[in-house]
Amino acid sequence: MIVWRNGDLVDADAAVSTDDRGWLIGEGAFETLLVDAGRPAFLTAHLNRLRTGLRTFGIETPVEAGTILDAIAALARENSLNARAVCRITATHAGGPRGLAPSPLARARLVVSLAPVSDPPREMRVIVSSRRRSSGSSLNAFKCAGAYAENTLARIEAAKVDANEAIMLNERGDLACASAANIFLLTPSRLVTPRPDDGAMPGVVRGIVLEEANRLGFAIQEASLSPDRLAGSTLMLTNSIVGTARGMIEGVTNGGGDAAFDSLAAAYDKRLAEEWAAAL
Repeated sequence: MIVWRNGDLVDADAAVSTDDRGWLIGEGAFETLLVDAGRPAFLTAHLNRLRTGLRTFGIETPVEAGTILDAIAALARENSLNARAVCRITATHAGGPRGLAPSPLARARLVVSLAPVSDPPREMRVIVSSRRRSSGSSLNAFKCAGAYAENTLARIEAAKVDANEAIMLNERGDLACASAANIFLLTPSRLVTPRPDDGAMPGVVRGIVLEEANRLGFAIQEASLSPDRLAGSTLMLTNSIVGTARGMIEGVTNGGGDAAFDSLAAAYDKRLAEEWAAAL
């Protein structure tokens, strides 16, 4: 595979060097977004969140929509990916002497990759993980390479029992998010979701679902939620690649919000279709 790195097209195996601080110590921010025929979905929202990570780490590199669009077009051409794909944008520091604090000699490295993606599931088997997410971390506001170790361990825990996803609690035992998704609990007329202050990632699709729920007249609550709130509600998971999916937890009676799930999933699909059409 060919990737885009600081304006050049390079072989993926040569894209990251041993002086890359994202690889060495996780000092990097990234975004993953859905692409269809070269058109990225909700690019502005993704870049805004990425810039939060750049400011946090002091990575000084312009990340403009036009640059990313050109990179995606070049990668689609070079890798023959003209259908639906997933794009990852990664920004790190590279260079300078070793140590935790970046040297003035460190330089920004921006890498864009494109990979094929299969059709997303509409239902996912879910566990409640033993791994925890820190509610007070400044890294919760964006996708940080170094902060994904617990998420990875949670997903490994799920895979061991043939589950697709793992819900993570915070250090107080409240619901935070899934390993790679936001979570919503639905009843016929109400949508409840964990607060960012409880460890929820400010997901791009999460924001769209909240907008659509408000438009559809749902009562919306962002709250601290104990795991026992999972019972009796329909669990919805969202991220930029899956979109919306229904979560199924063994031994937990889900239900009551199936019609709400269907209406919100349809509303999101409509927003995504409008996004594709606007890019034509």
